[in-house]
Amino acid sequence: MARRIINIGSSVNKGDGDALRFAFDKVNDNFEELYTADSNTNAETLSYTPTTSSDWSSPAPTTTAEALDRLAVVIKALNGGTGA
Repeated sequence: MARRIINIGSSVNKGDGDALRFAFDKVNDNFEELYTADSNTNAETLSYTPTTSSDWSSPAPTTTAEALDRLAVVIKALNGGTGA
């Protein structure tokens, strides 16, 4: 299933976006797809290989989890220290 985008409308309280019930139906569909994909994945057996040695400023991560942790740090820095 493709990602379902919630139409937030053109401006606040204009009423031209998705209705609340329809919007949360899309949210549920999106999460169902994520949880289904996650249940078919074993994070312990995934591996990551950088494409070049310059992909990392330190030794390359050896697991997908380690790569994602490092990526989260980069994203947090790009967001001014908030979120991941």
